Amino acid sequence: MKMFGKLAGGLYLVLLYLFVAGPLLFVIATSFNPATSFPARFEGLTLSWYAAILQRPEFLSAAGTSALVAALASTVAVLVAFLAAYALSRRSGGAGGRGAMATLLASPLLVPQVVISLAILQLASAWGVGTGFWGLVAAHAVYVMPFALRLILTGLARFDFAVEEASRSLGGGWLATWREVTLPLLRPSLVAGFTFCFILSFVNLPLSLFLTGPDTATLPIVMFAYIESRIDPMIAAVASLIVLAAGTATILLDRFLHVRLVD
Repeated sequence: MKMFGKLAGGLYLVLLYLFVAGPLLFVIATSFNPATSFPARFEGLTLSWYAAILQRPEFLSAAGTSALVAALASTVAVLVAFLAAYALSRRSGGAGGRGAMATLLASPLLVPQVVISLAILQLASAWGVGTGFWGLVAAHAVYVMPFALRLILTGLARFDFAVEEASRSLGGGWLATWREVTLPLLRPSLVAGFTFCFILSFVNLPLSLFLTGPDTATLPIVMFAYIESRIDPMIAAVASLIVLAAGTATILLDRFLHVRLVD
């Protein structure tokens, strides 16, 4: 009976992994398919679709724009999330108040991304500042901040604030204590939060749909525009490169910085 339970549990995990990773594996396999439509029957192996990406400068330019937007938005999100999480963790009030404030800060997760982008578009128009690049950064920072907040709060839940008191008792000021004690100890949570926010921002489409222009088109926007006229395995090749970059970053963080994005 115990052996049957182990087999059933193992089969369940295999089916779960296949359900989660199956579409991803299909996309990666399709990126090597020489067929000119997507999806299509598998006809062989080719790298021509990856070479075709290099012949599309709009994809390369959009990838750079997405990376810059994601980096800036993630930096802002992690900074705001750290300050908010630190204040919530140090707050001496009741747990109910901290919980309500944490829920309020996580509220962007409850609002559809299209609604957030439309609200920022209307707000920017009302203030007469336009949207463009910085409006896009602001929208992405608002959306990804709750994810960074949750990761940093998890890190602070295991943080011993007595080490800060010891640092200050030895003459360290607040800034020195943060720089030499707090931030190094929270590095795994901060790096994980930044990386997770970067990935979410880089692949985001709904937030960018109403806030980008010809000079600020992100990679998901360019991919979306591309498949409006035709669908071929080059899109699968672009998606496979994104997955490869995200997977490589996760492995490097786990290997060299001991930061785990997944358990």
